[in-house]
Amino acid sequence: MKNRFRLYRRTKGGVFYVHDSETGKQESLGTRDRAEATSLLNARNEAVRQPHLNLQIAKAYLAGTDSAVLRALRCFQ
Repeated sequence: MKNRFRLYRRTKGGVFYVHDSETGKQESLGTRDRAEATSLLNARNEAVRQPHLNLQIAKAYLAGTDSAVLRALRCFQ
């Protein structure tokens, strides 16, 4: 499967950007660190590739940062 987003770096400023191959839009990632930019790029491509996992991943991140969210999730189960 072809990746929807591509990573590039502009020469002026050195900030990394992503290019959406479907819409043609370009967006700044707001970082000059290649490792961080690659991580953000991979997250975007995975979100497109496996949309059914997005909610589960979001819940896992929220539960790790906010214990109130975890308690709220348990109430609904």
